[in-house]
Amino acid sequence: MEHFFYTFTDPDSYDDIARWKADPNDARFRAMRCGLVPVTHADGWQYSQHGIWTVCRPGGEPVTGQGWKIHVAVTPDTFETLVEKVSAFCFARSVPFKFLARYEYAWLINAKYAPRQGSGKGFALYPATEEQSVALAGELVGLLADTEGPRILSDLQIDRGVVHVRYGAYTRRHCRTDEGKVILALEHPDGHLVPDRRSVPFKAPSFVEIPDAFKPPVPTADGPVPPYLIDKTLHFSNSGGVYLATDRNTGRQMVLKEARPFAGYDLIGGDSVTRAVKEYHAMRTFSALPGIPAAYDQFSWQSHVFTAMEYVEGVTLQEWCAARVPFLVRPNPFDPPTPEDIRAYREDVSAIVGKVRGTLDAIWDRGYVFGDLHTGNVMVTPDLDVKLIDLEACLPQDAPRPFPGAPGFTDLTRTGRAADEYALCMLELSCYLPLTHLIRMDGAKLHQLVETCRTWYGLPQEWADRVRRVARPAGTAADGPVRIASSHLDDSLGFETWASQIVTGLRATMDQDRTDRLFRGDFTGFSLSPASLATGASGVLWSLLGTRGLDAPDLTEKVADWIAVRGRESAARLDCGLYDSELGAGYVLWKAGRHDHAQWLVETSLAKERRGSGLSIFSGLAGVFLATSEMSSGVDPLVPEGLPEELGAELTKQARAYLDQLKKTSQPDVSHFGLMHGVAGIGLAVHRYGLRTGDTAAVDLARELLEFELSGFVRCADGSLQFNDAGRRSLGYVEVGSCGAALVLAELTRHEGWTSAQASVLDLVRANGPELMVQSGLFRGRSGFVAGLATLARSELAEEQARAFVARHMQQLGLHEIRPREGELHFPGSRNFKLSSDLRTGSAGVLTGVAFASGRRDNWLPGVF
Repeated sequence: MEHFFYTFTDPDSYDDIARWKADPNDARFRAMRCGLVPVTHADGWQYSQHGIWTVCRPGGEPVTGQGWKIHVAVTPDTFETLVEKVSAFCFARSVPFKFLARYEYAWLINAKYAPRQGSGKGFALYPATEEQSVALAGELVGLLADTEGPRILSDLQIDRGVVHVRYGAYTRRHCRTDEGKVILALEHPDGHLVPDRRSVPFKAPSFVEIPDAFKPPVPTADGPVPPYLIDKTLHFSNSGGVYLATDRNTGRQMVLKEARPFAGYDLIGGDSVTRAVKEYHAMRTFSALPGIPAAYDQFSWQSHVFTAMEYVEGVTLQEWCAARVPFLVRPNPFDPPTPEDIRAYREDVSAIVGKVRGTLDAIWDRGYVFGDLHTGNVMVTPDLDVKLIDLEACLPQDAPRPFPGAPGFTDLTRTGRAADEYALCMLELSCYLPLTHLIRMDGAKLHQLVETCRTWYGLPQEWADRVRRVARPAGTAADGPVRIASSHLDDSLGFETWASQIVTGLRATMDQDRTDRLFRGDFTGFSLSPASLATGASGVLWSLLGTRGLDAPDLTEKVADWIAVRGRESAARLDCGLYDSELGAGYVLWKAGRHDHAQWLVETSLAKERRGSGLSIFSGLAGVFLATSEMSSGVDPLVPEGLPEELGAELTKQARAYLDQLKKTSQPDVSHFGLMHGVAGIGLAVHRYGLRTGDTAAVDLARELLEFELSGFVRCADGSLQFNDAGRRSLGYVEVGSCGAALVLAELTRHEGWTSAQASVLDLVRANGPELMVQSGLFRGRSGFVAGLATLARSELAEEQARAFVARHMQQLGLHEIRPREGELHFPGSRNFKLSSDLRTGSAGVLTGVAFASGRRDNWLPGVF
């Protein structure tokens, strides 16, 4: 779970984990040791903290170079003792090293949802030579022979102990992958930088020979080979894998669930093996219940524990709802759902929830709780039978909870059966409106969601009263204010007041003293420039600058000042695209009339090496061309007039080669598609270059690129065309999917009346009208549909339908609004876990999209539309 480390510091915002200190009053962390790890003093040594690490080095010189790093694996139980042993070992040998800066980090890196590549890594040693690496690793193996710990999956494990090695860089340097992604780098012997990959399993760089002392021993049999054939990997987590398998003896298909020892720790100190044993016991205890999958066997193999269990033919309840809810899927998306469809869905949900409750009742009657109920842990068969899966938290009612529960389905103030009752209530509500994540953020949100469900689905008042009674926070009255999402303007505010509340929210969360961000945003923003357009301050400035009816000149100036300073700090980064670098910051400052600051940022970005940055609008040459095309004109141009033509010619040349390469690929990766990152956006930029210069070959190439984009789409049940995301789901968003493709197709069609052989604009627009949407963001959410459809409404290709869908989305936008305090308005970011202010996922994007659709902006997607 890539966002896991960003969820702890702030309950409402994604934030840097290095800012996290476990609250001793937080019941979740009472079972573990917390606090800063003291540093033993050694004469002549220097100490510093970088992220979650304390770095110790002899003398004043920084650690540089690369080589065979030594890692020591820790658990929450062993870390304290190992700090003393390993630090003394390093001090005595003058070996620079680092260790986790806080005790709670030893749990964090080993937690169930922690990224699995580096799980367990508590220390890193930086020997000067390969010979020293071999010698020190051998000494440490002897010193720590009695210590148990996890295997670090990205490393070579030495002698099956806690000592591991991996060849890698000692200092942070960056290069690009073949796909254009910025990644940590190693230096090749010929001097150029190559990716420093932390692959699982370990793979040495091509130019490195593994020392004999580090080579893993030849595998030996660990008892009789289990009679199971792995057919497919279903899922990986830090706890282990989940596999579809076949019993060689019986031919029966089943699921094998793996538990790694000393990994996947929960909040009460149990690792994945401990929970696997408890889960197997729970499954056997409740084996007579039809709602519990059968548990066939549990065995150990090469120190890992595997549980063989029944394979349930079906889908998760979350997937079942997404494929059937009538406010998302129906034969004709332009018409409202029929009463018959609503009734049938309501009855099916009632039947499913009733069966879930029946299984829970039986578990409760036996003195247990399920402990982790959510729509991903309920399997629904084609006959609408249900099975509850993942019984790791199924424990006696008075046992401590190993997990807080899934976001949107848990209330930390509840324990035992009351916690299960709440989760069941949220599960039922989520079947109708999967926005339960938002209830924690806004005291009125529960009432709003319940009343919206009652209105949409014709649910009785008794249902609404029951849900409010079960789910209301402890100590509050059953009755309370009800806010129904009838309008994004909250019935009567008017745009100016509504927008001013967003501005108030921005002011309340702005922190000018921080250097890594000005406003809260998506967790992906911590890997981009803090001044970037997508997730940084420039996206917020963009929304403020171009929106008529705002009265926030002081805020605009403060944001512009911050970007002017912090944007310069991005100069050392490799990123050089429109949405991920200081180029976007310069573009927006140019719009703000800050010509001198803008020019420095733009020139700095344009001077960077673009080779390898890709061709996309987001981070590559297409976005650079579009931005410079705009900045080369007007009364105060920022770049030379001929530069866009040079960039466009190079873009067209590279796009031709790129498309030829993609056509030779049997299964192009999903990352090659979309408006912001893929061929649709590249085609749009190539087309504009062709029109700018009269290059008919470029226009033809743009059409080819779009046809290739559309080859990745599938026809859905409602007749719409949506992007096929590797068979997992279909997408209709601006960033990737039907809305983005429709915008490009409409623009290409307006020139010479060209038509695609695969799709019409109306085919794509059909995907953009569901009342039910989980996210509100500009790139992948409702406000993107609002802005994109408003753009398409100006075309004759789907004017009437697009306008109707804009009105539909504007009416439902209030479902996503979060008002934690009077006069403040916020919006949730990606996945609805945290609030966000950025352009890509948060409030700035919502403000921009609504303002454009309301006629208060002339553009909405920087450099593009």
